[in-house]
Parts: sequence; structure tokens; C-alpha cells
Amino acid sequence: MAENSLYSDPALISVYDALNAGREDIDYYLSQLPNMPQRVLDIGCGTGRFALELAARGHDVCGVDPAPGMVAFAREKPGADLIEWYVGRCCVVPKSRPFDFIFMTGHAFQCLLSDQDISRLYAEVVARLAPDGVFFAESRNPAVKAWERWCPQNAGPTVALAEGRSVQVTHEVTSVRDELVRFVETYRFAPEGTELCSESCLRFSAKDQLEALAQQVGLGVRHLSGGWDGQVFEEASSPEIILGLQFHN
Repeated sequence: MAENSLYSDPALISVYDALNAGREDIDYYLSQLPNMPQRVLDIGCGTGRFALELAARGHDVCGVDPAPGMVAFAREKPGADLIEWYVGRCCVVPKSRPFDFIFMTGHAFQCLLSDQDISRLYAEVVARLAPDGVFFAESRNPAVKAWERWCPQNAGPTVALAEGRSVQVTHEVTSVRDELVRFVETYRFAPEGTELCSESCLRFSAKDQLEALAQQVGLGVRHLSGGWDGQVFEEASSPEIILGLQFHN
């Protein structure tokens, strides 16, 4: 079983967009942008879905992702020539062009498994953020314990693919230790009957911890929401921690 093969196996990369077709996060983040063109960096851009929509709306966009296969897939999409693509962590993006908005979508922030990882990402963002710029990211609220519902019995509906194919995804948590949740995703393809598995680990950090680490590099909370409908964050019940961070005044 390959670690995080979701981001490297061509068979899984090719169905990534179909499995992540929801728009609530994209629509939410688009609503935070002014109508006028902005300089935008998409960290963890994956297959480029968000970056491409930003570029189509006239924004000046860079996309960066540590998975070469994901970026290669994104580069082949219509409109990809409007975007500057980078492979690697945020640190590979030049500091010469400060960004008005930096986004880290798709719960990619939860792939940062330690305080050191988060602090390093924050520092890389600070080095590329315009003086009035905003960094948006989201993390699932640990108080809600979403992982308790990640089990085969709660598998989502089968997703239709091209040429009459389909795939169904199931999740199974293998360990929960402190803030770290390890789980296996199994992809069952029809009609061929093949299965592929991807093992992942995510960190469920508390809001106060995320804020405290941000403050250490000079970032403060400008925006906080508990869900994609814009709900006020409630510590005990909000499904999401959606943060908009900006330099302290």
C-alpha cells in the first residue's frame, strides 16, 4: 500500500476531480475576492480546479503542489497556460511578486502534521503575502470528531466516470493518536472490479493552536467562520475552522 498514493497514482489522479466535484468551498473563497483582478497563490493546487477558475475570472494566478503528477495533470487542462505552475512546497514560489490572496483549500492544511510544519508554512506565506494580503485556509474542527464517521458503512454514493465506468470510495480509520488520524481510502472501480488503496494521515488542530502559531510570525485573524455557509464559529459544534489571516496592524 503506497503512502498518499492518491496524489501519485495516475489512476487516482485521473478521477480526483470527479470525486471532488462539490463547490461549497470554491464558492465560499470566491466570495471573499474583490471583483477587480488580484494576485492569487493557490497552495496545494492539486489538479488545478480552483486555480483555473480564478484565472478564468481574470486573476493573476500561481499554483503550487508537492505532487508532480497532480501538477502535470493540471497543466494539460484548457486555460492552464494562464497560470504559473510550480512543483514543491510554497517555498519554491518566488518572493518577488507579493500576493493579495493566498489560499490553501481542500483541507490540505491538515496534511501539516506538526507545529513545526505549520510554523514553516506560515513563514513561507508571510514571505509572499502583500502588506494588506490575506491567507485563507481551513481545517476540520477536532471537537466534532468527523473521523468517527469515516467507516465503510458510511460510504458515499457511487460516482459516475467517463465511458460507463464508476468508482465508490470507502474510508477506514486505522489509528487516532492525539491530533493525528490515520485512515485508508479504498477505491472500487466498476465494471472492471479493481481496487486501489491510499493511506493518509491528517492533523486535527484546535482553533486556538492555529491562531497562536500564526501570531508567532505576525499574522492575526481577520476572518473566522465555522462552515461554508458563513456560520459563526462555535467551538463545540462547527464542522470547519475557516481562517483568514492577515498581518497585525
